[in-house]
Amino acid sequence: MPTEGTRHRWVRSPREWLLLFEAGISLVTARFFLKVLRTSRIVAWVRRPLSVADRLPAKGELHQVQWAVTAFSRNAPIRLVCFPQALAMYAMLRRRGLAAEILYGAGRLDDGTLAAHAWLRAEGRVWVGGDVADNFSVLDTWKPSIPPTPTH
Repeated sequence: MPTEGTRHRWVRSPREWLLLFEAGISLVTARFFLKVLRTSRIVAWVRRPLSVADRLPAKGELHQVQWAVTAFSRNAPIRLVCFPQALAMYAMLRRRGLAAEILYGAGRLDDGTLAAHAWLRAEGRVWVGGDVADNFSVLDTWKPSIPPTPTH
C-alpha cells in the first residue's frame, strides 16, 4: 500500500477503496458486537475452526489488510481502539482463509491504573496493537481450533 507521503490520502485505487470499505464495516461491526455480546460469545466465534482452508498469505496481503484497518481507525468519526481493530483484522483475515490469533492482556499504565489490551498476531508478527503490547502480560490467546481429522 502506498505511504501517506507518496500521494494524497484521497487518491486511491478501486481495490484500496473496497478494502477500506470492508475494514470500516468490520470495525463498526466489531465495536457493536463488543457492546452487545458477552466476551465469551466473541471468543467462541474466534475459536471456531476456519471454514475456508488455512493457507499462506499472498505477498503483501497482510500489509494491505493492516493498512485498511489502521487507516480507517485513524480517520473514523468514532473511537476504534485495540479490541475492535484486532477483531476486525481477524475477521478480514478469516474471510480470506488466513489464520491469526488475538492476544488479550493486562498491565499497569504509567499512572498505576490497570488496563486491558488486545493485539493480533499472524505469521509470527503482530499486525495491530503491537505498539504497546510489550507493556501488557498475556492473559489469554484466542485462535481458531484445529478441526478434527476425518477418519476413514
